[in-house]
Amino acid sequence: MQATVNRVERQEQILLSLDRFGFLSRVHLQRLHRLGGDRNAQKVLKRMEEYLNSFRDELYGTVYYLNKDGRQMIDSKRIVKRTLQTRHTLMRNDFYFYVGRPGSWKNEIKVTDGRTTLVTDALFVKEKRYNFLEVDNTQSMSENAAKIKRYKDMFDRGLFQKEFGYFPTLHLVTVSRGRIKRFAELCEGMPVKVYYIDDIR
Repeated sequence: MQATVNRVERQEQILLSLDRFGFLSRVHLQRLHRLGGDRNAQKVLKRMEEYLNSFRDELYGTVYYLNKDGRQMIDSKRIVKRTLQTRHTLMRNDFYFYVGRPGSWKNEIKVTDGRTTLVTDALFVKEKRYNFLEVDNTQSMSENAAKIKRYKDMFDRGLFQKEFGYFPTLHLVTVSRGRIKRFAELCEGMPVKVYYIDDIR
């Protein structure tokens, strides 16, 4: 009886994680929910297949997201569909693990200093300091440069520094080693860290 209760609770926790993060690979789920080795994780997720959609990704292996029954099971109104942005979401989730799964983590947050407004891919607190995240997957460098300019405008205006005593560090994750130097140049003067995706996975 207790084993059944535990299994149901674990399944609900997995469904809630998928609702929160949108798409999670099997490896992500193993890490989040201590599912053990690959075989056990596959068994757990196989039992849940009535609630899940999945597909194969060449970098991430099997990736899961909620289907209609899964959403109904946890009363979620958020519908997730596989799009060109799916890999972007998975990369963002990689960084969540890389920085130690901060409890403060929030996706797609509007940030403004009253003059400039942008939506950061994620906002989180680490060592009592705010941090921004931007993920570069399929964007053009001109798109990236335009968004970084908005961060730079806020940095130059100094209102964040006046309120918090510092400007949040901007973390940039890219799929291109060749772009790392370019990102560093675009962010010159700002607190910034640039990562190649394979180095944080």
